[in-house]
Amino acid sequence: MRVLRVHFTAEDFARIRLAPRPAPLQELNAALTTAVTQRGGPLFAPWRGRTLRSLPAASSPLADLVPAGRPPSFLDVIGDTMADGFEQIRATRPGLVRVELERVYGVVPVPRWIRGLHAGDETAWHTLRRAQQAAFETVLAPVWSVVQDLHREEFTRYALTVAEHGVAAALTGLAPGSRLHEGVWEWPGAAPDRDVCLNGRGLVLLPTFHHPAGPLLQDTPGHPAVLTYPAGPGLPPTAGAPSSPPRPLPRSWAAPGWTPCAS
Repeated sequence: MRVLRVHFTAEDFARIRLAPRPAPLQELNAALTTAVTQRGGPLFAPWRGRTLRSLPAASSPLADLVPAGRPPSFLDVIGDTMADGFEQIRATRPGLVRVELERVYGVVPVPRWIRGLHAGDETAWHTLRRAQQAAFETVLAPVWSVVQDLHREEFTRYALTVAEHGVAAALTGLAPGSRLHEGVWEWPGAAPDRDVCLNGRGLVLLPTFHHPAGPLLQDTPGHPAVLTYPAGPGLPPTAGAPSSPPRPLPRSWAAPGWTPCAS
């Protein structure tokens, strides 16, 4: 079984936090990833069909960014608004943009506008921003107030678990079957098998309500790692939907130890 292993130091445990608000671009990335894959199975089929049929032509360049389902890491940002998120993306070092585009494309033919991103062309960056905004307006804007309500509920649930049962219970409660042992948080079912060493950078937890299974982890050197995890009622929210019932607090947990990663 594939496993994500997050290695904590004592300093990292003190720097764990849950994002206070949902991140529009990260939620959009999760939603589009779910829409174009078979994640969620038959239960997600009606939502997936509606979403793909509703996407406007202006959003089509986004498909070019995920050849073989491998998006470049610079798309993963946690800005509070679409504008904040895009500013973070645009501020990505040109070298990292080039490396990530080369990684996800390999020997696959590259669309012209992607070559523009690789070269730092402003027209290409405008194409990306327009595509993201068009997709957000179609997929997430009608349900964004529901996403905000669900996020507040998840934030409260996490804070209460930390206060009543500790950080270890709060972490393992996010993923059934996960465990925290000797400073390593093991999350089974992740793809691919991966070890991430925080080395004092800390960890930001970001719930998503459009990704049914498995964590999405952003690991940018020099920044806190960001772990996006599935939360909420289990199906994508719909406009006017009631908020989900609170999940029970976990009753058993493993006490954390501290095993720094090897350098």
